Amino acid sequence: MSMSGMGHMSMGDGVPGLFYLQKIYWAVVGSAIAAGTVVNLLNRFLACQRLRDTSLTPSKPKSLFFSTYATLTAVVREASHATLPPLSLRGRTYHFAPLGPVAIILANLVVVLVFCFYKLDTTDQWKWEDVGYRTGFIAIAQLPLIFLLAGRQNLIGILVGMSYEQLNWFHRWTARTLWLTATIHMGFWFRDWGRYNYIIYELKTYTLATRGFAAWIILTFIVITSAAPIRQFGYEFFVLQHLVTFVGFIAAVWLHAPAEVKVWVWIPIGFLVFDRVARYLWVTYANLSIFHRSKNPKSGLWANRAAFTPLPGNVTRVTVEDPGIRWKPGQHVFLTCHSIVPLQSHPFTISSIPEDNKLELYVRAEKGGTRRFFRYASKHHDVLGSGEAPAKQTRTVFVEGPYGRMRPLQQFDSVVLLAGGMGATFTMPCLRDIVAKWRAACASSKHTRLAATKCIRFVWVIKSRTQLGWFESQLQSVLADIEQCKLANPDIIREIEMSIYITCDEKLEQQAQSSLCAETQPRRQTAVAENMEVSEKISEKATAEEKDNVSINSGCRPDGTCCCTAAIEGEDAIAETKCNCSGHAAKPPESDSKYLRRLNALSGRPHVRTIIRKVLEKAEGESAVVVCGPRGLSDDVRRSVVYLSDERAVHKGTGAQGIYLHVEQFGW
Repeated sequence: MSMSGMGHMSMGDGVPGLFYLQKIYWAVVGSAIAAGTVVNLLNRFLACQRLRDTSLTPSKPKSLFFSTYATLTAVVREASHATLPPLSLRGRTYHFAPLGPVAIILANLVVVLVFCFYKLDTTDQWKWEDVGYRTGFIAIAQLPLIFLLAGRQNLIGILVGMSYEQLNWFHRWTARTLWLTATIHMGFWFRDWGRYNYIIYELKTYTLATRGFAAWIILTFIVITSAAPIRQFGYEFFVLQHLVTFVGFIAAVWLHAPAEVKVWVWIPIGFLVFDRVARYLWVTYANLSIFHRSKNPKSGLWANRAAFTPLPGNVTRVTVEDPGIRWKPGQHVFLTCHSIVPLQSHPFTISSIPEDNKLELYVRAEKGGTRRFFRYASKHHDVLGSGEAPAKQTRTVFVEGPYGRMRPLQQFDSVVLLAGGMGATFTMPCLRDIVAKWRAACASSKHTRLAATKCIRFVWVIKSRTQLGWFESQLQSVLADIEQCKLANPDIIREIEMSIYITCDEKLEQQAQSSLCAETQPRRQTAVAENMEVSEKISEKATAEEKDNVSINSGCRPDGTCCCTAAIEGEDAIAETKCNCSGHAAKPPESDSKYLRRLNALSGRPHVRTIIRKVLEKAEGESAVVVCGPRGLSDDVRRSVVYLSDERAVHKGTGAQGIYLHVEQFGW
C-alpha cells in the first residue's frame, strides 16, 4: 500500500500526476473560500455605506451594481435556505439541513470523487493499484481542510464571515467525505490483494498496510461517535474521546504516510497548534486581573467572579460584573467554574449588551454541569429568583470568547426577532442593542445615524407567564427608551412591536428531572405559587377591518397546567386571550396588567409567515429575520422566508426588498 515514489510516477498518457491533483483540489477549495471572502467584504462595505447614507431609505440599493448584487443575493438565498419538511417516524421527528450547506458538501464530494477516478478505468484489474494510490493521495490532502473547519479561532470563518459553530457542521461532513475516500482507498487495495487471497497475509506482514488499516478503524470510530444522538447523549464524554481518538488517528496516518506526503499531516498539526495557542493567549488575557487593574484595582489573581441566581423554570442566571472581555450582541462564551463544575466548559449565549457593563448568562438546568449550577444557586437563596447573591457567594469563573458572527442588524430597514424559550437569550440583546443605538442617536446633537433600522418586530414564545420574569426589566427598559426617543424627536420613524406567546409546548422548554425540582422545592414554593397565580389577562382591541381566523385552545392538563398551543394567524383580530387553568380566577396586579398589555401577550402559537409578511410589506429597504429556538421553529421560519421571497419576487422588478435570514443554532 506504499505511496512512496508514486507522486511523480506516470499512470498513462493524459493521466494527471498525484501531486498535481492535490494542488488542483486545493485550488478548488481556495477558490470557494475566496468567493466567500469577496461576498463578506461586499457585505461589510454595504453595512458601512448604509450607516453613512443620509437618504430616507439607506437600506435600499442605489446603484446598478448593488441592485444586480441584491438580485443575485436574493436568488441564492431562496435556493440556499430551502428546507425539506421534517420527517416524523415512530414518534421521532427528523429535521433536514438547508439546501445551501447541503449543496456545498455535495460539491466537495463530487470534486473528491472526480479526482479519485479521473481517467482511471476501474473495470481493469491492472488499474486497481493506481486507484489505490490516487485515492490515498486525495484522502490525505483533505486533512488540512478538516482541521481548518474545526478550530474556534477559525481562519475560514474570519475570511467568509461565519462563526466556528456554523462551520462545525461542514467539519463533520468533510470528515465523512474523508472516511469515504479512505474506504475506497482501502477497498481497492483489498480488491487487488483479494485476487491472490493475500488480504490477511498483507495485514499481518506488511507494516504499512497494518498502520493504514488502524488509521481507518480509528477514523470509522470517530465518524460513528460524532453522530448527533451520541454527541447529545454525553457531550463531555464525546469531547474527551474525540481528542484522544484524534491523536491516535494522526499518529496512525503519520506512520502510514511516506515522507513525500507527510506535509499534509504537518499542516493540520500546525492549524491545531495555532488554534490552541491563540485560544490560550486570549483566555489568559481575559481572565488574569493584571490586564484589567483599571477596572478593579483590588481584584485578586483572577479577573472574573460570578454570582449565581436561580430563576423559575430551573434556570440559573450567571452574572459577571466588569468582565475582562468585550462582545457584540448575539455572541457566546465558554464558561468554566472549577469550584462548582470541575474541568468542564460549556457555551452560553451572552444575554446582556456591553452598555450593561456586566456579562449575563442564562443557563437551563438539564443534566451534568448545568444542573450543578442550579443546585448551587438554589442553596444560596431563600426564595427562588429573589435578589442577587451576596458578594461573599460569588465564585471565580473563567470565560473563553466571545465567539459568534452575524451581520450587524442596525444596517437593515426592518428587523424581525423570533425566539422560542431560551432562544430569547440571543434575540434580547439584539433588540436592546438597536434600541440603545436609537436612544444614543436621539440624545446626540450631531444627528449622526447609528442605526438604519426603522422597525423592530419582537416575538417570544414561552411556556408560562413565569418565564417573562427572566427579561422583565430588560423589556420594560426597551419600552421606556422608545418613549423617550419619541418625545425627544417625534419626527423620526422608530417603531417597535412586541408579542409574547404563552404556550405549554414541551418542545420549547423541557423540564428538568423531578429529583432536581424536589431538592429546591421548599425554598421556592412561595415564589412559584405567586407567579403561577397570575392569569394571562390582556385588554381587547378588536377591529372590524381585520378578520383573520383565530383558534385558541384554552384546555387544561389534568394537573391544572395550561395547554394554549393553537396557532394565531392574525393578532389584530383578537388581542385578548385567556388561559387560566389554575383553578381560581386570580386577578393580576394593575401594574402587571398594564405591562402585559404593552407587550401584547397572547395565549397560543405564532403564525410566523403572517408576522414576517406584515413587516416586509412596510419595509423600505432590506430586512433581517433572526430566529433562535427549537428546530421546528427554525425550519418554519426558513420555509416562510423562502416562500415570501419567492411570492414577493424580491429584487426581481416588483420593488420588494431583500430578506437576510440568520438562524442561530449549534449545528444541524
